[in-house]
Amino acid sequence: MIEQQTPQDYLDDMHAIGIPGLFQHHIDARERAAGIRRARQELGRLRSELTLHRDSLGTRSDAHSSDEIKRQAAPLNLLLLLHEQLVGEVSDLEHSLSNGKPLPYRFEFGRYIFGDEDAGQWYIGSQQQYDDWGKIQQFKARLDALRLQGQPMREQLGSLRGNLEALREKHQTTKKKIDRRNTRAFVLRRIGMLVVLTIASGTVGVHYFNSYRDFSLVAFGLAATCGLLIPIVIANWKDPRTRLNSRRRSLESEIRDLQYEGTQYRQRYQPLDLQIKALEVHYNRMMDSWEDARLVKQRLDTFMEEAEPLREKVNEIRGDLQQLKTRRDKLQRKLDRRQKRGAFARRMFLHVMLVLASGAYGFYMDYTNQPDYASIMYGLGAFFILLVPLAYIDWKNYDMKLESRLRKIETEMRQLQTEGKQIMSRYHPIELQIKTLIAQYKRLRAGIENTAETPALA
Repeated sequence: MIEQQTPQDYLDDMHAIGIPGLFQHHIDARERAAGIRRARQELGRLRSELTLHRDSLGTRSDAHSSDEIKRQAAPLNLLLLLHEQLVGEVSDLEHSLSNGKPLPYRFEFGRYIFGDEDAGQWYIGSQQQYDDWGKIQQFKARLDALRLQGQPMREQLGSLRGNLEALREKHQTTKKKIDRRNTRAFVLRRIGMLVVLTIASGTVGVHYFNSYRDFSLVAFGLAATCGLLIPIVIANWKDPRTRLNSRRRSLESEIRDLQYEGTQYRQRYQPLDLQIKALEVHYNRMMDSWEDARLVKQRLDTFMEEAEPLREKVNEIRGDLQQLKTRRDKLQRKLDRRQKRGAFARRMFLHVMLVLASGAYGFYMDYTNQPDYASIMYGLGAFFILLVPLAYIDWKNYDMKLESRLRKIETEMRQLQTEGKQIMSRYHPIELQIKTLIAQYKRLRAGIENTAETPALA
């Protein structure tokens, strides 16, 4: 079984093509043309291999989730981006040669592809960048080890915070119950209920004393019990030693114990936490200073966010203009048809033919001794004669309506075009900046850098 190429092998193949060497001014035209043809052939072959390799990741029997396939394809996608930039450089070189322009600036691209396979972050860079990435990864490994070391204490602190929050909620609920119990309305409601029960039971006992002696005695007993409970309720209301107060004191004791335990854990975890935060700040600074593409991407995102509402407005204006243009063209075609030579004459000819036909038919009816029908046809002929000036007026009025609608639509189009020009005057510079940043971001991600040498004329 043939072992599949690694991303570094593909990158080495790209370097073996020798595309940067084609930009040297001391190469003669025949050698440069042959190099360009060979570069295009090799780049086409590499693109086919890279695409086939990337597409095969999702069809393998050991393929995992879509996220895992995306992480595995990340270095191949980065190489395809580099391939796209190299094709663009070769095209720029051919364009400069065919137009007699100076050769483009020479460039170099990274010789190493490296990154974090688990995170799916890959880069193409020089030997210095490769070494810097190794140092960053060592620093990250140290940071991850500290995070792993502090994980049990973080989990314990989180559990303590959760338990403490639950106890505080219970304590708050108990305190509200105690506050309600200490109000005068609380005891008055209970005393009132006992008084009502005492009176009701005594009344029932008196009512059934002669007829149902046993039931009456039970009622008197219930009344006496309710009467005796009144001072007990009053005494219990003033007694601080209740179950609610006991529960509150117990919760307060548990809260203090958890707070003390949490303080102990924080004192043990705080030095490690401060160390982790300091290392995280340092790691982020290392990444920001090392990865220039991230800064360009941040600027690009800012411009994209600023341009989005302008782009939506431009697209909306274009859609409205297209609709108005369709309506205008339709009206213009209709108006052109009406204004063609002979269009009005044909309409009038129709009316004249109706008049002649009505008169001729009326004459025929009169000739055949059918005067009633002849009168009707003569009346129709007269009606069609009267329609001739009305048709002329209607024709002219309709032309005026069409012209008015056409002018209105053209006015709306001019207003939209003016608004569109104003928006484009703001959007166009942002769009140019976005295109520039996209090109810069792609070159940085592909590891391409222009050399300091200024090329001479070929």
